[in-house]
Amino acid sequence: MKKVYIIGLGIGNLSYMHNKAKETIRACDCLIGAKRMLKDFIVSGKQVYESSNAESICNYIAQGDCKTYGILVSGDSGFYSLSKKVTKTLETYEDIQLENIPAISSLQYFSSKLNIPWDDVKYVSAHGRNLNIVSNIIFNKKIFILTSGDFGPDSICQTLTSKGLGHLNVSVGENLSYDDERIVEDEARVIAEMSFDGLSVMIVHNDDYISADEAYRSIKDDEFVTGKAPMTKSEVRTVSVGKLNLKSDYTVYDIGSGTGSVSVEAALKLYNGTLYAIEKDDEAVSLIKKNIEKFKTYNVEIIRGTAPEAIQDLPKPDACFIGGSSGNMDEIINAVLKKNPNVNVVINTITLQSLNEAINCMEEYGFKDVEIVSVAVAKSKKMGKYDLMIGQNPIYIINGKGSDVL
Repeated sequence: MKKVYIIGLGIGNLSYMHNKAKETIRACDCLIGAKRMLKDFIVSGKQVYESSNAESICNYIAQGDCKTYGILVSGDSGFYSLSKKVTKTLETYEDIQLENIPAISSLQYFSSKLNIPWDDVKYVSAHGRNLNIVSNIIFNKKIFILTSGDFGPDSICQTLTSKGLGHLNVSVGENLSYDDERIVEDEARVIAEMSFDGLSVMIVHNDDYISADEAYRSIKDDEFVTGKAPMTKSEVRTVSVGKLNLKSDYTVYDIGSGTGSVSVEAALKLYNGTLYAIEKDDEAVSLIKKNIEKFKTYNVEIIRGTAPEAIQDLPKPDACFIGGSSGNMDEIINAVLKKNPNVNVVINTITLQSLNEAINCMEEYGFKDVEIVSVAVAKSKKMGKYDLMIGQNPIYIINGKGSDVL
């Protein structure tokens, strides 16, 4: 039976390592890890294997003849660590007994330096991940970020500043626990102009974050900033957004956004996603901007133009709402399906001609689970002592899921 220890080395400075980790390292026959992990522990007679690739490490141990192996990982073995992949593989071997030994993580250390608790911090990593930084920040009061060379503190703060979030307070930690440790606290717009080591950490503080409860309510029409641009009314908007079958990390198009009411209500459900509001009218674009600011939905990107041309350079959508097509419905649906053949599409129409066009498009492009809903809403209005029901125009909501026809 082989014994494998995955040993967290902690924040970096060895004085922060606990005795259990040091004793285990001394007892191991073979030490495994990246060069910077191994450099302080190489001694005569101890076998060493330099690698940070989970598959290579597991194969090496499976084929090796040592009795005890120590895999050295940075930080805590349970916090964005190589341990996750290694543990999953080695647990399948009957002749290997596995134990993880924890350590101080960068989140713990940095929070202690800032004298703040970390039990209410949302944490994410930019290491090899497609991180939606804006959505993560607007929905959380405090968010801890493990930055990367391509997505460092300055780059992240530049993104925040461009989205109107440059006023947020940010704390950055560089070379934590070492003699050249550097901790900077300032507004995002200031930190955007600084330079940092790629492998830094940061905490963004957002006291004006969006509560998760906002996603569960239906927004009243009079809460929106309105003008002459069309707006999808509350009851129809609730049904339409529901038919999009959103998940928190979706990429969503709102084509013909008008005032942005659908964009805002959908964006409040995208904790890790992005919504693209496509609108050609200047006045409507101005209203969308005002409603984004009012509801703090900075995960909405406004695309000024007419679809399908305006969506050509956008990432593929998981869901698409079409509130206005400018006579280009067929071309829009064709373009959306080319980006994602399995996209979920919801179309709102008022006229029978547009309804017929939408149905024909669904049939032509082989949409699955097509559903047509007619919504007729009447709302009460006070007339003296009486309440009268005032009818609104009926709306047709057509939705379906794309197939692999294209």
